[in-house]
Order: sequence, then C-alpha cells, then structure tokens
Amino acid sequence: MNYRRHILAIVLAGLPLLGAGCEREVRVVKYNPFLGGLPGAESGMPVVRSLGEYNDPTAVPLDQLVQEKEPGKKTLVAKSGRHLMIHIYNTLKDNDKDLFVREVLSSLTKTECFEQTVDPGEAFDYLKAREEDIRALFDMMPAGEQTPGVLMQPVGKNVYRVQVSGLGTSDLAWTGFDMVMEKGNWKLRWFVK
Repeated sequence: MNYRRHILAIVLAGLPLLGAGCEREVRVVKYNPFLGGLPGAESGMPVVRSLGEYNDPTAVPLDQLVQEKEPGKKTLVAKSGRHLMIHIYNTLKDNDKDLFVREVLSSLTKTECFEQTVDPGEAFDYLKAREEDIRALFDMMPAGEQTPGVLMQPVGKNVYRVQVSGLGTSDLAWTGFDMVMEKGNWKLRWFVK
C-alpha cells in the first residue's frame, strides 16, 4: 500500500512539471478593427477579415467611360453621377449635340420635349449657352454625389436628385441635377435650383 502512495505522489508531483513544458498556441481567426480596412491603416497585428474585398460596382476606369464598338459610334458609360457629369461636361465642351441627345439626355426628358413639340437638340443648345453655370455647379461638387455637402435623394421612380448645399450655393444658377437610371447607366433628367 505504501508502494501505491509513493507512485501516486510521484505522478502528482510530476503533473505541474508536465504542464509547464507545454506552450499554448494562440491563433487569430478574425481581427477586424474599426477602420482597419482603410488604405494606409496600420496595426500591431495583421488585419484578418472574413468579409472578402469590396468591389465598388460604380468603379469604371476613366479610359472605359467612352466605348466605341463601331467606328464613329460612341457609347457612354455612366455608372455614377460623377460619370454623368463628365459626359455632360465633355459633350458641351466638344459641342457634340448628337452624342449628348443620344447618350446623355434621358428618355424621359426627350419624351417631354416631343410632347411639347421641341427638338431635344434645343436642350443641348440651351445648356451650351449656360455652360459657365454648369461649370460653376460642377466645381462645387468635384466628386459628384460623393462630395461632402452633396446629397443624393430619390425624387421619383429611378430618378435621383444630386444637389449641393452650404456656402457658395446662393450664387449658383443651379444647385443640382436630376438623373435617371436607364439600362444600367445614369442619364440627365435636368438641372434644378
């Protein structure tokens, strides 16, 4: 019986030594600090995200905003209000009335023009005469709907208003524009005060 006590005492005395020889493994499964996914963010630990990478559906390289599938026939891609602003600016600058009416002006606006027996090309002429007002508006919202102080609000079915507010807007002829989503691209409804 003494023999069993000695063996038990030896085993019990050796257990703490056995535990001291083991090292606990720590594995980070997910470490996603607030703002950790921003470009240039630094952390003492590598950020482990299980969300996958976010791809902006409106991101289109600038060289792909104008596509030419057939020689002489351009198609404009406007996945954001900023893209639409680029197309408005460029068609006015290049004095390209046909492209403006075909690719920039919304079907809704063209229908209204036809109902009032007005040529949609006259809309281009009107905006061409007010090009400085458009440039002043666009200078106030350089990143389109992503510009701080600019609101994008729904005003109808597939129609959104992009409008700037705050200091400097009192001198503007227009404070925003309405745009319509048609076949996956934004088209110009019209400018608003």
